[in-house]
Amino acid sequence: MIESTTSDMTLEQTLPFTAGLKVLITSDEIQDELVSKLADLEVEVLWQKIPESLKNLEETFTFRHVKPAFDFAEEQGLDLVIAIDSNTNKFSVGIRKSSDGGFMLLNVHHTSLILAKLILENQVALSCKKSIFITDLLDKLFAKYQAPMTTLAHLSGPLAVQESFLKAEKGETLFITENQEIQLKGQNDSLSYLLSQLLIAAKKAKSENQTLFDLLIGIYQEFGFQREKNLAVSIEEPSQKAFFKKIIARLKKKPPLTLGMNEIVSIEDLSNGTLKNLLSGRIVPSKSPIAPALQIQLSSATRILIFPQGDRINFFFTSQGRQINKDNFSTISQQLDQQVVKLIAEINRLGLEN
Repeated sequence: MIESTTSDMTLEQTLPFTAGLKVLITSDEIQDELVSKLADLEVEVLWQKIPESLKNLEETFTFRHVKPAFDFAEEQGLDLVIAIDSNTNKFSVGIRKSSDGGFMLLNVHHTSLILAKLILENQVALSCKKSIFITDLLDKLFAKYQAPMTTLAHLSGPLAVQESFLKAEKGETLFITENQEIQLKGQNDSLSYLLSQLLIAAKKAKSENQTLFDLLIGIYQEFGFQREKNLAVSIEEPSQKAFFKKIIARLKKKPPLTLGMNEIVSIEDLSNGTLKNLLSGRIVPSKSPIAPALQIQLSSATRILIFPQGDRINFFFTSQGRQINKDNFSTISQQLDQQVVKLIAEINRLGLEN
């Protein structure tokens, strides 16, 4: 089902569109109020029911969820795709890499960086509280605007029941959880406000024959490119739990000099707030939040956060790449992802050693 926001005309009657921004919202439930608010920005907005909605609070939008919307958007010449989950107000954004190029799905790190930059450029009184599993490029961005940033060891959804969210100070605070929830505390309608910021920026970019992808690349060119990837491994079985406990103990007590072809520079023990430089032997206070986790810094400019949580263990990789541009973005991202796969194999090897 596709609905136009501007009249009762059929889809065929409303297409083709004018030169303005054209947006598709795909969700499990009709978003009449939201669609109406966004249409007030003088953009063309359509709604389409998403074929597969999110099943639980931890699930996030992936390419599988939005592919039908991407296919439709490409056929109809639309510029932007926004996927929304009605139960949690989670959203993901699909953007074109060029004005006539294919779609890519922004991850939570991409979306957070773009939104933070847009809001910080327009207002001074903004702070941010984010999960430790969210890109630390946000720290650099907020530091540029001398705006407060807090990284929390535990920040998951739904935000509406999180103490840190409920007790947030007066003023506007951008909250970003590891399970793709982004809210601006202090705004009566956070979802429509955040999406309106994206649409206004996308509309401006289109008038300059660009897209939000150009804005994202600009952020990376200013602050340095990073690729974040979180891999969660089940430790429900006692043997699995013992295996990874052995790995963590080895890294704490007698870490190897290298991990694969990468020299280990430092190991940060978040449980006691210390960071040990393996090259100098010096131990200094950690700047990370207290958590039952380890963080490993490699000479290859890759950082690995090992964080057991309940019946799983998270491996959060932050890999820094060389100078990025629109043409090499995908290639460098894939190369960094391949390095992550190799590092996981090396980490597993530690658990097999006697």
